Amino acid sequence: MQKPTPMLRQYLDLKKQYPGTLLLFRLGDFYELFNEDAIVGARELEITLTARQKNTPNEIPMCGFPHHSASGYISKLIRKGFRVAICEQTEDASKTKALVKREVVRVITPGTAIDEQLLEKKEPVYLASISGAGDTFGIAYLELSTGDFLTTQISGIDTWTKVCDDIESFAPRELLFPSSLKRLVENSFKNSLTRSWIQTGSSLFANESASSNLSVTLTELADSKYDSTTCERLLIDQFDVKDLSAYGIAEKPESIRASGSCLNYALETQRATAKHIGEIKFLEELDSMILDAVTLRNLEIVESSGFNRSNKRSLLGVIDETVTGMGGRLLRSWLLRPSVKRSEIQTRRSAVSEFMDTILRDKTRFLLKEVSDLERLVGRLNLGTATPRDLL
Repeated sequence: MQKPTPMLRQYLDLKKQYPGTLLLFRLGDFYELFNEDAIVGARELEITLTARQKNTPNEIPMCGFPHHSASGYISKLIRKGFRVAICEQTEDASKTKALVKREVVRVITPGTAIDEQLLEKKEPVYLASISGAGDTFGIAYLELSTGDFLTTQISGIDTWTKVCDDIESFAPRELLFPSSLKRLVENSFKNSLTRSWIQTGSSLFANESASSNLSVTLTELADSKYDSTTCERLLIDQFDVKDLSAYGIAEKPESIRASGSCLNYALETQRATAKHIGEIKFLEELDSMILDAVTLRNLEIVESSGFNRSNKRSLLGVIDETVTGMGGRLLRSWLLRPSVKRSEIQTRRSAVSEFMDTILRDKTRFLLKEVSDLERLVGRLNLGTATPRDLL
């Protein structure tokens, strides 16, 4: 591009800072996309592609949409697996004669979605991160909208197969991985429905293969993002503790690296402190039964088989009588990862026996219907995205 205008130079500078994203550049009452982003955006959103400096050697493709209807367009891009950077004007245009200052206030990715338009009431949206080599791998899962933070470390025979099964059971929307694991991860998880992003790259691209039934956006990070010392310090600061022994991961280096990189990615994209992420739970391999994708499909746990696949005809669809989003997500997690701990099974059975009392059960359900999704409300408050309705 020859001699870009000051505004376009500002856009290009911001684009360099956020590679691998579609940059939504605020211009007055509109969000605009330029160059390659505009071509991709116009195609995926089915909106008109136009141009600045039309019919000149410096013609610049562009497209856009009104800011007041942005949520619908953004949700469409996220559901297609894109990463979106939101660039806002940070000063009043009426108070300056110079170029209005702008900065990216948030990056929305498939695994860090917290807006209501991007969430299903009873389904979690997990961001996952993997770390390791040889016969030891760590995996972390973060549900940013609720602050639910889980990790595990897998070692021994058939480690990678167990890792894949574990990831497929959580079905994360986005999987982070270090460059050193690129070939292994892409061979296992990339399929025709995924897009692979390189955070340190500069262009958007999608590759196709068919190694996994899991539809997940793959995001490659530099190996430096998995530095053990940095990751451990980040977790300690986030939880405000002296060390990580209380969470059972002090001696689990791969879990620490996976968890730290996952948390760092979430904080960088949201540009918020996310204080609702106050602890992490270590998942022991023997605490629950891991159901791989084939088993989940054959048993029709969350989705029925056949030509007309329906969630309502699955096991979850048949037995789910929960009246809150929190209860629905909990029931779903129990079915996907059945507990094998005797004490926990007995506790659940006792609770079920108590609610055999019809009057008590109906009264409890009536009261619960008035309870909002507190987990996600607290998340939006901490991330600074709460609306007046949320506060009410």
